[in-house]
Amino acid sequence: MSTGLETWNTNLFEVVELYPFVGSEYVLAFCGLGAWLIWHYLQIRMENKALAEEDALFQDKAKLAAARKLSNAETVAETAKAHVNGL
Repeated sequence: MSTGLETWNTNLFEVVELYPFVGSEYVLAFCGLGAWLIWHYLQIRMENKALAEEDALFQDKAKLAAARKLSNAETVAETAKAHVNGL
């Protein structure tokens, strides 16, 4: 790939773009913005699905109470008792 310049000893005000795909900046920026928006949309959908699944686990109030009791257990015996009782 060549820049088209043979020497840098020239009037640099006459030199124009020296990179490939000149004029495609807006297209690439639009594609980047579109990809970013699509990624956010997909990420929100996946997170909402995960939150809905997690919320479904907490619909059983007895299980939730047992989990809270287990999280407050201070001894191994209390933990084992909570597991035996159906958690």
